[in-house]
Amino acid sequence: MDFPNAQLPQLTPLKNSFVADEIENDLRNMFIDLFEMMLAEQAFDVNVLGMAHLGSLDLIRRMVNTDGLALLDVEHEEAATRYLYRAWKSRNKNGRGFHFLETYLQLLFPNSHYVEQMAQSKTHPYPTKLSSLSIANETKYPTSRVRVSIESADVTWDDIDKMEPILRSIVPARLVLYFAKLTRWRQKNYIGAVFISGSYSTVYPAASQPVVWKKANYVGAALVSITSSTIYPKSNE
Repeated sequence: MDFPNAQLPQLTPLKNSFVADEIENDLRNMFIDLFEMMLAEQAFDVNVLGMAHLGSLDLIRRMVNTDGLALLDVEHEEAATRYLYRAWKSRNKNGRGFHFLETYLQLLFPNSHYVEQMAQSKTHPYPTKLSSLSIANETKYPTSRVRVSIESADVTWDDIDKMEPILRSIVPARLVLYFAKLTRWRQKNYIGAVFISGSYSTVYPAASQPVVWKKANYVGAALVSITSSTIYPKSNE
């Protein structure tokens, strides 16, 4: 459940009720056991239908499916589903827009997505020369197109098609969403240099046995450079 002190109904009044004999006691206990095993969770969910995110995960999944939401299989599915449904039900207070879109994408792809409004070049026909509004200058004007870029090797186009209807439904109708998948790699370059010098000498002191003396110098240097690049799919630019 979504709050730490949540407890399923336990039929405490019935447990404390009077019984006339052992047969009635056995029947009472059997009924209590069957209720706790088969009906307690359903009874709890009925009590929180008005705030379904407080109920069991099965209840939230049913409500999410009823509202047409979609979630991918992620490690934190339960927490993400509860938060998503709570945010979805409260969105009407603030209307439809980018806030819930960002919330939805952050749950599915934590810190691996980008939402960018696009700008169009004034000297080209629309929409043949689009670029991000964040880097646009006076030669471009804002458009209603919004690019959703997803950077995740585990996401397929089928997954994106599964989410597309709900993503389009949570932004104003005048906005047009389109999707892109990003590829990121890390390139490592290694440059190294090592210099080793040594000498070996035999010294004969006066009136003594030979003495061996060795000298060795070691000088090392290494340089490592790491380059991180993000490659965007081909655009209309």
